[in-house]
Amino acid sequence: MGKKSDFYYDITALHREVTGSCFIVVVHYPDGRKTNFLVDCGLFQESEYTHFNAEQFPFKCEDIEFALITHNHADHMGRLPMLAKGGFEEKIYTTEATKVLMFPAIQNSFQIMTEDTKKKKEKPWYDEADVQKVFSNIQGCKLEKVVYLNRNIKATFFDNGHLIGSAMILVQISYPGYNDFNLLFSGDYKPNNVFKQVRALPTWVKELPLTFVTESTYGYMETTQLHYHFEDDVTKLTEEGKNLLIFVFAQQRAQEILLMLRNMQDTGRLNKKIPIYLDGNLSHIYTKMYLNYDFGIDEDKRNFLPENFMYVTKENRNEILYSGGQKIILTTSGMADHGPAQIYVPALVERSDYVFYFTGYTSEKTLGYKLQNPEEGRVEIQGQKLSVKARIFWTNEASSHAKADELESLIASCNVKLLLINHGQRAVQMQFAERIEDKNLARRVEVMGEHTIRVDSLGRVKVMGSKLYTTQAKTANCEVKKKKNKLKLFVHRIGFRR
Repeated sequence: MGKKSDFYYDITALHREVTGSCFIVVVHYPDGRKTNFLVDCGLFQESEYTHFNAEQFPFKCEDIEFALITHNHADHMGRLPMLAKGGFEEKIYTTEATKVLMFPAIQNSFQIMTEDTKKKKEKPWYDEADVQKVFSNIQGCKLEKVVYLNRNIKATFFDNGHLIGSAMILVQISYPGYNDFNLLFSGDYKPNNVFKQVRALPTWVKELPLTFVTESTYGYMETTQLHYHFEDDVTKLTEEGKNLLIFVFAQQRAQEILLMLRNMQDTGRLNKKIPIYLDGNLSHIYTKMYLNYDFGIDEDKRNFLPENFMYVTKENRNEILYSGGQKIILTTSGMADHGPAQIYVPALVERSDYVFYFTGYTSEKTLGYKLQNPEEGRVEIQGQKLSVKARIFWTNEASSHAKADELESLIASCNVKLLLINHGQRAVQMQFAERIEDKNLARRVEVMGEHTIRVDSLGRVKVMGSKLYTTQAKTANCEVKKKKNKLKLFVHRIGFRR
């Protein structure tokens, strides 16, 4: 890096691909002090990485001064109780809406973890006391209001359409006599939201010399490539007399699908006589929250429940499941691996009068993935091999992630000195990096997940091997090693230009 600067920060992504989002930032001050903080602390949901969930963090939890959470999805905040178990007792900052929404999500995640580890005869990763520590330390922040985290660091949360409560986070780090650092974390980003108007990122933020940490989940796809067919499918299938089992995520996806069904009823595309059911305790909680809390939802979207709608509980589930008559059932989980989906799938998969409709991503080795890719028309469920006679449909039109052109538009609107790409499949991250470099939208582009990036007050960037990743690298499987080799080739090719 040439002449040494004594004011710099190191940033490392502890996730390689789409889930398990967690950044550790270590700030080094000229007076010898250090600040360690996290942005997000999520669970791994990709099959080759899930074993990391039960492992210790590759840093001392008690050394973390604070944590910032972009939004209420398990792959961004699900390991907070493990952080608390490891000795973290400091504040967790997020938006006011996310603070409210996180409580049932963490409690639900605790229940699932407890059940899963019990089935596998493993020790639970954390306990109720760790959950309570997290609850007591969450602090809600207003959008666009500066939060002072210590004497050198402040953060500001900005609106984000990914889901209700989600935010982009600007972290500003200063020291007298030195240039400031401005780190903007996109979180999972989308420029719009079906339930509300999303406030644009202010001009003053866009004009800052930024290190922009961006997701890249759909960095390979244009918005023009999206095919909006869900409503057409539902209309056609219900007119054919089919029953629908629609798999949804508890927050945002369940409510968005209900809104779509209501709009279809209003426009005559869906028969109002067909009953619509929602199953899953957490989806019930979030649906009622969306109906009753002041989350800035547009007035005409506040009552999004369709006609002839009913919540499904343990008490009425069997009656609904085995009764005659046409019906539409929405159930969690979105990947069919947890919740009431475990009851519906084995009961209905061999019925040709049913359509299973997936409305989001299903990771490899989940039941949802297996249903979409059955071996010789059969799938193993709870020890039984069942024929897949239900028709399987899938759409990504309800995805809450920006596409490549939307990400590009955001980056182009900002003064990006360093772009750090994360949260996407490895090949997609590389492809998106190439795209941004080809269009010269950032002074420098780096792909994260294998390196620690050091940035000093003179704006110089150094890419270093990540000591934090040593433990994880040892346990990585061959496929991951192949991806690492591809990344090394890519790194060599783009040259990590300064």
